Amino acid sequence: MTKAAETLEKKIEAQLEKLKQLKARKQAIEAREKSKQKEQERKDDTRRKILLGSYLIKKMQSNEANKEKILAELNEYLTEDRDRILFGLSDINNS
Repeated sequence: MTKAAETLEKKIEAQLEKLKQLKARKQAIEAREKSKQKEQERKDDTRRKILLGSYLIKKMQSNEANKEKILAELNEYLTEDRDRILFGLSDINNS
């Protein structure tokens, strides 16, 4: 191989290494962005749950019929005793 060909080969190898590094950086950036997006989705989901819970509590406090209806639905929905206790529902085994 001639000296010119060797020089070109070294330049190609250097560029390939640089490309490899750039691809790794791109992949790391994409992973961070995906992680950030998932974190925001979790935060949004938590906020929705809090707002919905706040709304339902207000509805329960507004009149007895709403309270009874919501508690009846929760009685069917909640399966964990520790959750049922929060709403004054009986243990799942005692229902």
